[in-house]
Amino acid sequence: MPLRVRVEAVMPSRGIVFACPIEPGPMLATPRATLDGRRVTHFELPRKLRPDGTPDLELIGFQLETASDAAHFTVGAEVIYRDE
Repeated sequence: MPLRVRVEAVMPSRGIVFACPIEPGPMLATPRATLDGRRVTHFELPRKLRPDGTPDLELIGFQLETASDAAHFTVGAEVIYRDE
């Protein structure tokens, strides 16, 4: 099932894209998972706190299979995560 996310930060040298879901939905890490057509090897919730000190559980870190693919993402862009 496709899920729309908004790019919050990019670490091109490490192949990581941080994004927040725009709409709720389930996420699976399958062997065919992609972020805007680029293969994702796994994702995780980084340790990030909101200004009030509570954990920010909406930010997701996506590890791309090919690190150079991260350069294709820009902060603020809305992209699609697919796990089909």
